[in-house]
Amino acid sequence: MSSLCDPISSAGGTSLWRHQDFRRYLTGQAASVAGSSISAMALPVLAVLELDASPAQVAWITFMGQLPPALLALHAGALADRRSKRKQMITGDLVSAVVLASVPAAAALDRLSLAQLMVVAAVQGAAGVLHDAAAISLLPSLVDRSLIQRSNSRIGALFAVAATAGSNLGAGLTALLGPARALLGDVGSYLVSAWCTTRIQTRGTNVTRAGSHRLHTEIGEGLRYVRRDHRLRTLTLVNATTSAALALLNTLWALYLLVPAY
Repeated sequence: MSSLCDPISSAGGTSLWRHQDFRRYLTGQAASVAGSSISAMALPVLAVLELDASPAQVAWITFMGQLPPALLALHAGALADRRSKRKQMITGDLVSAVVLASVPAAAALDRLSLAQLMVVAAVQGAAGVLHDAAAISLLPSLVDRSLIQRSNSRIGALFAVAATAGSNLGAGLTALLGPARALLGDVGSYLVSAWCTTRIQTRGTNVTRAGSHRLHTEIGEGLRYVRRDHRLRTLTLVNATTSAALALLNTLWALYLLVPAY
């Protein structure tokens, strides 16, 4: 695992691939994206085939996973500005790994239930939004301002590849190991992400900054800033609409694909 994150010795200062911390950051985040795609593939299959979940129950599992990001995204962003971003990312990864590992453990003991899947989805969603908020705000401290646009393009491209690879891997693991044990692939991805984050050495990312304002005051300032900027306002609305549409698709696809298996 450490070989994924070890620095590659080279000279120069403008290439992103010569930034040790950026490589560690990118490796960890790509692993997490791939692992999340495995869970997105395996969890609905587990609910439908192993627990005979109804359409309403599958919808509840998806809803429980989407509720924490909707409720906690603003708070997570404000916390990332106040506290160590690295610690917040590592905490989110480890919490997700532990709660997700409980699913194959319960399945092995024949104790798995739909209620547990709903709790796991909710906790994983809350941990994920804490991690993502810190990860987004950590990037500008890893590379020079002149490289931000280029680094975002690299991240977007690699994440697209990782998501596709994770979906294919999730399908293969589900077929070979079963949906419950396939989730161990996502557990491993969270551990890789946490390990790579611990290796980031950029100064200033470990310093806890005590906020002079209350949390809700900072959240209000952020909302007003987004509302005043028409570009940010448009991007926020587009992303929210896209996320809602994807949540609907993720709820229904497994039911349509797996109905003949009943």
